[in-house]
Amino acid sequence: MLLSEYDLKQILLIEKKIFWFEINKLDLPEIICDLEGLINVLQYVSDFWKEEFRSEINSLEIINDSIEDGSISKWKGNYQEDIHNGIKKLKKMIISMLEEYLGRSDSNILEKAIIGDTCWLICPKCNDAWESDSLTAMVVCPKCCRALHNPRATQYK
Repeated sequence: MLLSEYDLKQILLIEKKIFWFEINKLDLPEIICDLEGLINVLQYVSDFWKEEFRSEINSLEIINDSIEDGSISKWKGNYQEDIHNGIKKLKKMIISMLEEYLGRSDSNILEKAIIGDTCWLICPKCNDAWESDSLTAMVVCPKCCRALHNPRATQYK
């Protein structure tokens, strides 16, 4: 799977929004709204993947609507567990997409991260340094969110 730089930034933002929800920095209506907006702006991600992701968002929206209209007491099962499981599925989809993308070299990316020392990489674009022991083909600069070839990956050795 190849991602445009724009799509990669949106995927990373989705990952961050999910993290914020998990640490109670976003509530359920906010995460639903944010994820719906972000999924709608993805340009080159497959429609099939987006529909699966939307399906999970819709499940969260049904729970949220039940909470807002007071019918949550009629919910079959534990709605809080269902929210947790829905978020877990969304997170798994994002992580899987990122792992797949970073696992293969992207010929559209020209820059390679710079080795700082045994456990640090440096971004040639923004000069940020970060700890990384990754051996995947690609890495992402945590500051500017650019994908870079990983100098520690086997194709560069």
